[in-house]
Amino acid sequence: MMRKATISIFGNVLLTALLLFSSGCTSLIVNPLLDPLTLSLEKQTDLELLRDGAPSLLLLLDGLIANDPYNERLLMTATKAYGAYATTLYEDGQVERAVIVSTKARDYSIRLLNQLSGLERISGQTLTELELALAKIAPHQVGHLFWSAYGWATWIQYQEGAPAAMADLPMVERIMLRVLDLDESYYHGGAHIFLGSYYGSRPQMYGGKLEESRKHFERALVINKRLFLLTQVAYARTYARMMFDRELYLRLLTEVNEQPLTDSNIASSNKLAKVMAEKLIDQVDEFF
Repeated sequence: MMRKATISIFGNVLLTALLLFSSGCTSLIVNPLLDPLTLSLEKQTDLELLRDGAPSLLLLLDGLIANDPYNERLLMTATKAYGAYATTLYEDGQVERAVIVSTKARDYSIRLLNQLSGLERISGQTLTELELALAKIAPHQVGHLFWSAYGWATWIQYQEGAPAAMADLPMVERIMLRVLDLDESYYHGGAHIFLGSYYGSRPQMYGGKLEESRKHFERALVINKRLFLLTQVAYARTYARMMFDRELYLRLLTEVNEQPLTDSNIASSNKLAKVMAEKLIDQVDEFF
């Protein structure tokens, strides 16, 4: 009953939004409607309910953006939402659908970057040109950089090593490094988590930087006080596995399982981390 009611709420929100922005009133609903809605989703621990209700929110965002294509707040929200939905689908075993959804996350992330001065044509830039443009980004725009890189990286992750996708990774790396320069604590040390995963997912002989990976993960854990549990999951499934450190792997994942869920704006992320940790523990003998 609760699930049906929640999905119905999403439907009513979508209908109301469609009526409003069809009349040119987009700005009237972006903050008062989307902000509490997305906060509610972040606090939700029923991942099945989130998966079932998310399409209505995504349709809402698509419609709002079609009416207001340069709205940075909408583009950022869409990048977050599509990226999170793709991850939830993937962990649920819906791999093909996750790949499709992640493409929307990437598209919105690129459009969000295009709103920043110097990054209007980022897809055609060299790494040197990108670094020069990033150096001019102001601290108050750190969210644009982080969520754009997040959406882009989500797409890359689900491309199964396709050369075109892997070629984009150095650009995402440069963006995340700039996030560290501007505010290393942004989103629970999210840039550190990304870089820890990036440097720790490959053997050293193939470009991995395992000591750098460890340092980034440890710094993220300090920043988020070990409360953002996706940090430990990423630490275990990249660095610990690459180092064949079974003890560290199990310690990190056990910590995730033992951490109680609290009513906070990272509840849904932490619930997902617990689901992922359980799967990884079950697979321990396959990795070590």
